[in-house]
Amino acid sequence: MEEKKINIAGITFGYGVMISIGMIVYDLVLYLLDLKLHPFLPYLSNIILFAGILLASISFRNKYLGGMITYGKAFNTGFLAALFASIIVAVYAYVFLTFIDPGAMEEAMAIAEEKLIERGLSDAEIEQALSISAKFQSPWIYALGSLIVNVIVGLILALITSIFVKREDKAGQEAA
Repeated sequence: MEEKKINIAGITFGYGVMISIGMIVYDLVLYLLDLKLHPFLPYLSNIILFAGILLASISFRNKYLGGMITYGKAFNTGFLAALFASIIVAVYAYVFLTFIDPGAMEEAMAIAEEKLIERGLSDAEIEQALSISAKFQSPWIYALGSLIVNVIVGLILALITSIFVKREDKAGQEAA
């Protein structure tokens, strides 16, 4: 009997799309409720990423591998889903900052300036800090940063979820 080849990239891409839709909807809700610059709430999108990675790995294990999966395959599934989601979210971030809310970068700079003033920095120090920050204030840089951060977080979450998702056939190992 010939074993059917599984297209893991196609499967994980579908989960990546679902994860990214959840993260984008959450981001848009924060934007519409004017909570996008809240110090804590934007990080809760990592819960969506975690749940998506977990769902992708469990679904892949149960649907395509008969309920058994190694740690490596579980990690690969979760990481690929997170990678695809990260790419889509980075494209969204670029589109958002370029077309939907191009003033968001200036608003963030104004808030940063207020925080520097609250810390009691001199005008020269504030000006220097803001000029350095301004060099990194572009939609491309933000999207790239979003991609890198989400890939790293996805990597860590895939490593963690794989511990709980793996199920190895112990009977098959003893017989070999």
